[in-house]
Amino acid sequence: MDETHARWKGGSATDRLFIIAVIVKGIDGVLGMAGGLLLHFADPRTLGWLIDILTMHELSRHPGNAIALAVTHFVEGLDVSKLAFASGYLFVHGAIKLFIFVMLLIGRHWSYPVGIAFLGIFVAYTGYRLSVHWSWFLLGFIVFDMVTIYLVAREWREQRRLWGTRAAAGAPAR
Repeated sequence: MDETHARWKGGSATDRLFIIAVIVKGIDGVLGMAGGLLLHFADPRTLGWLIDILTMHELSRHPGNAIALAVTHFVEGLDVSKLAFASGYLFVHGAIKLFIFVMLLIGRHWSYPVGIAFLGIFVAYTGYRLSVHWSWFLLGFIVFDMVTIYLVAREWREQRRLWGTRAAAGAPAR
């Protein structure tokens, strides 16, 4: 990061929020890639067995636990093709997210509109999923992504202003 990019030391609270949001998205990308790899090597029967073991105690105490029931129901419907799709989706989605947000952290010009577009598509898809099945968890993702879009757009606007100033002074673009 150069002196014009959002920074932690000497930066504003909004600069720090931008950095935190981008780091969280990068961590989310790494976790998505790890989840994709885990699903790639998972067998539906083994996954079902693992979920049964993990939810057995909770369901014996609270047979109506919505989360445990939803997870077990979800795993019962899994087959190899669904696991392959989920694995590929999670890995590719995580890799793209990680790449874009690393580029945002180092301030690459092209990464701002690409990051905004990527997050916008994700918000739209998550909004669609929310319209099909309500979830406070999904709503939380949408709100976080919308705040991140705002922070990226704000940083992009600031960077464009600074790039114009630097270009007028004859400094090279990044």
